[in-house]
Amino acid sequence: MTVPSPLLLGTRGSELALRQANAVKNRLEAVGHRVQLQTITTRGDESTDVPISEIGDEAVFTRELDRALLTGDIHFAVHSLKDIPSTVPEGLTLAAIGPREDPHDSFVAHPSFEGHLEDLPRKATVATASLRRRAQLQTWRSDLEIVPVRGNVDTRLEKLMESDWHGLVLAAAGLLRMGRSAWIRDRIDADIIVPAVGQGALGIACPAGEEALQRRLHDVLHHEPSGAATRAERAFLRTVGGGCQVPLGAWARLADDDTLVLDACIAALDGSEHYRDQRTSAPEDGDDMGVALAEDLLQAGGEAILDRILGDRSPQGSPFQP
Repeated sequence: MTVPSPLLLGTRGSELALRQANAVKNRLEAVGHRVQLQTITTRGDESTDVPISEIGDEAVFTRELDRALLTGDIHFAVHSLKDIPSTVPEGLTLAAIGPREDPHDSFVAHPSFEGHLEDLPRKATVATASLRRRAQLQTWRSDLEIVPVRGNVDTRLEKLMESDWHGLVLAAAGLLRMGRSAWIRDRIDADIIVPAVGQGALGIACPAGEEALQRRLHDVLHHEPSGAATRAERAFLRTVGGGCQVPLGAWARLADDDTLVLDACIAALDGSEHYRDQRTSAPEDGDDMGVALAEDLLQAGGEAILDRILGDRSPQGSPFQP
């Protein structure tokens, strides 16, 4: 079996998605492959005014790309890894995990607010589309007023400028990849907000049966430190379950002694309960560590949180997404 030429690369059409896809395209072209981008619109792109939790689809940003892979309309796809469900659809595989950008969240302040996150006044208003961020912010500061916001990076920045909010929270990786680093007032420490599973990493998916293509994508694009870290995070996510309805975070990284360190949390929607712990393991044991930490946090109180969230959701759902 040979690698197709040209390689048809599927991607969403947002500026961030295209930047990420073009970075992958450039790396493959640098080693002699011809690559053509094919833009595919996902349900998440179309439903910009509908909260993701109301859509009720964990694959809201990936399903149409998955379908194109399975039908052969594209050869591989580039995703933000945090958009890929914890279980990859049958017939597909993650061939590579690209080098990870800063996984932390960032505080973007309104120009009228000159302080930092720690300077927010009592009952300050902060915007975020994320259950995870909302819950952890309210664990840290229960007085904060959290409001929902959706849209791509530039849309959210525009909404901030037009608002009376003190600021909003966005993934640092997206701002950095789009050249918007000047907007970052604070890189939020994981002691305040544990990052999302896979945040800052790219997932490169292809059909599972295309072994030559899978090997080539892995050889050219895979970054093993990022792969080891995100495998542990995704094992944690699979074990907890609940999809985008559950406020959870997991962040793994290689320490100076080459051990893998994993921080993870499960929180109540309002931040009133917050279960968090840390584990370490050898990089090759990251999956087992993610499972074990998830089981420990579920036993500590996370299971009860999940039961309340998944049992008490209104038909309208929540205005937030993971």
